[in-house]
Amino acid sequence: EELGLKIGEDLEIAYCPERFNPGDPAHGVRQVARVIGCSNPEVGDALVALYQRLTTEDVRYVGKLEVAEAAKVIENVQRDINIALVNELARIFPALDVDVEDVLSAAATKWNFHRYTPGVGVGGHCIPVDPYYMIQRAADVGVPAGLITAARAVNRSMPSHVAGVLSDLMWNAGVPAGEAKVLLLGWSYKAEVGDPRETPAEPLAETLMAKGITVGAWDPHLDEGSYPVGVEVVTDITAAQGYDMAVLVTAHKACLALDWASLAKQMRTPLVYDGRRVLDLDELKSSGWNAYAVGRPV
Repeated sequence: EELGLKIGEDLEIAYCPERFNPGDPAHGVRQVARVIGCSNPEVGDALVALYQRLTTEDVRYVGKLEVAEAAKVIENVQRDINIALVNELARIFPALDVDVEDVLSAAATKWNFHRYTPGVGVGGHCIPVDPYYMIQRAADVGVPAGLITAARAVNRSMPSHVAGVLSDLMWNAGVPAGEAKVLLLGWSYKAEVGDPRETPAEPLAETLMAKGITVGAWDPHLDEGSYPVGVEVVTDITAAQGYDMAVLVTAHKACLALDWASLAKQMRTPLVYDGRRVLDLDELKSSGWNAYAVGRPV
């Protein structure tokens, strides 16, 4: 506008959404399908030809720019909703004395069931953010986005829910109120990624600290400046001493490969909580732990 240029006459605007999965080399820039949005089909076709040189997968012109923009948003909205469903089930089924993973495994025997895994929360710069764009645009045109809003509420509340579960477990184990110490294993929002943006570890830590619980954190993918004030940064996991609860927040390979038997001996109270449903709880119990997991009855 400042230059006096008009779209469609002096220039064209197109959009190709980012599709990138950090920590996943199988879906890098050259291994994913792309979509191109542009109001000018000729420009769209030219960009398709360009992007076909950059990826081995399908490149498609999808029409006007808004279609490509909306596709980017709902890709992440869909994941947020699916994750919210299993996170809500992970609260319901333990109250019914049923392990949510047993239910999901049974349901997954049906050909059209799409399986997701519950966890301590959703993080990153896409999934917990993009739904708000859709919610706002729906509000702009007077259309309620109840399902999207509800899903966000479920996922946003998971760290608080888990904090309550951890508090109860420590209380039941005889850990004195006001003296409890929790060690978070992993801080980044995703396994094998050194990125703390929107990580559920932060609201989990904040909720625990608000209860008077001391929180330490160990993440081999992050430096000491990645953590908020108040969190004890553990740089050497073999030197972590005196904690009452270890919580697997991020399923880094380094976290899964820990010497769990040795870590149990370093704990004041050997409680462990699998916040990603990737640990063998029976094996942990044989290593001296009292083991629990999200979505599993106590």
